[in-house]
Amino acid sequence: MRKIFKRAAGMMLAAVMGLSLAACGSGAGTTSGEGTAAGGGESASAGGAVTEVNVCIPTAYDMPDAGDVETAINEITEARYGVHLNLTFVSMGNWLQQSNLLLTGDEVDVIAAFMTPLTTYVKNGQLAPLDDYYAAATDDFKAIWSEEEMKGTTVDGQIYAIPNLRNFGNRFGLNIDKAIADEFGIESYHKWTLEEIDTFLHEVHEKYPDRYALVPQSGDTMVNGWTWDGLGDGKFIGVIPDCGQGTEVQNLFDTDDFREFISWTRKWYEDGLVMADALSNTEAGSQLIANQKAVACFDNYANNELAGAIRTVVIEPWSVANSYSELCYGINANSKNKDAAWTALQMLYTDKEVCVLLNNGIEGRHYTKNEDGTISFPEGKNAADCGYGMADLYWIAPYSGWSHPIDYNGPAFFEDLIQFNEDTMKSKAYGFFFDTSSVVDQYSACSNVMDKYYKALLAGTVDPESTIAQANGELEAAGLQDILTEKQKQLCTEINNSNFAGEADTLERSHLHGLKGTEENSFSIPEGHADSGRRAFSHL
Repeated sequence: MRKIFKRAAGMMLAAVMGLSLAACGSGAGTTSGEGTAAGGGESASAGGAVTEVNVCIPTAYDMPDAGDVETAINEITEARYGVHLNLTFVSMGNWLQQSNLLLTGDEVDVIAAFMTPLTTYVKNGQLAPLDDYYAAATDDFKAIWSEEEMKGTTVDGQIYAIPNLRNFGNRFGLNIDKAIADEFGIESYHKWTLEEIDTFLHEVHEKYPDRYALVPQSGDTMVNGWTWDGLGDGKFIGVIPDCGQGTEVQNLFDTDDFREFISWTRKWYEDGLVMADALSNTEAGSQLIANQKAVACFDNYANNELAGAIRTVVIEPWSVANSYSELCYGINANSKNKDAAWTALQMLYTDKEVCVLLNNGIEGRHYTKNEDGTISFPEGKNAADCGYGMADLYWIAPYSGWSHPIDYNGPAFFEDLIQFNEDTMKSKAYGFFFDTSSVVDQYSACSNVMDKYYKALLAGTVDPESTIAQANGELEAAGLQDILTEKQKQLCTEINNSNFAGEADTLERSHLHGLKGTEENSFSIPEGHADSGRRAFSHL
């Protein structure tokens, strides 16, 4: 990714500055839990025919002022691009149902691919291929994402979506109550080994016995991932460990990465450092810390800070195979206005004025500017009640790099975010999408087994050795080997390495020991385990 906003801000707009703004559009923008959209077609304006483009975006907030923001946007877009945007914001709680409903017809043109694997959208024929459009795209648009990055939204050799701007890297670490961190002399982005975390958790437990030393990141999940790449599979049925730096697909439960981590969480659980009812917890770790019920939780984050807490680092940034496709924007395959939809899509990434309106709202009404270049919500207001809270949702809109950063993220937030992404180590499986169609039954059965054991093992609430033995037996019976074989086959094809295909069982593994029943897979933490904590992440 290149830092395109460091160029002259008006670069893309220079050719259109002489155009007068058209009259206000229809102002039909909506915020909806139901997610309805206006019909397409063309409308007349003083400047000639204007094509309506229906754009659907997820949101976390009710936004009653969306219609006014839409009107302000269309004062620009109708004159400059000959398109009128009908904006529809759908609550994330209703996204899966409403977005799928919209994609069955032609009532939406541009839509986020979100909460569903990009491959599923493609398999269902819901998104139009964009290769021809992208080939003819403006230089400004192509400058945002490199050819390599566009592979992240390419399926079977065709581009189906455009990545949005957010953090693409995993940075796993420990969130700590700021007051306690200050007391212990721990600063933001301090780098830990797991042994050092062990020492800290014991010390803080002794000093603050009324608080949980360690709680899950979210609900019943100790941490959403670690050093294993599930290859687009959130169930982690067949992974590449070692931050995706290998090429052999393995059973997660047989990797050193997983076994070492759960050895520690088991130790912490037995030592009384982990909340006893972790698997029935419903609160986010950050909230438990904020309410002074807990001291720390593991987390996966980018470069933003956390209110009331500091973030430390165990694992430096790395990205999984499907990081660029987890939220992206494409064109409905049923759209009757694909050309205009592409025009709108380009505009939502390159037109600074439009991006500021879409991402921040109307100045003086939804935000005020600060001297340092950040913005703040109006006095007494926040994202939830200001009428248009998209400034807090930079990671949802198509492209936020042109917009103003919110004050609590700091003036250099977007520059730092882009730099964070540039510095992030990519998995060797980057851009890989696993097609489960040939192993549907096995995948469903193995998913049930993972649901039964994965979270309990992460939380340390069960004995690792006996539980993994039980889980592996059930996974084998459910058809795990079929999945591993198929995933490996597809990955070999993806990386186009003919020497690798069919040789997975004989690959030398420099970091990992995948042989069941060997001494390397025992769960005792050996004497001198500080070195063990460092070894696992020494390559980062």
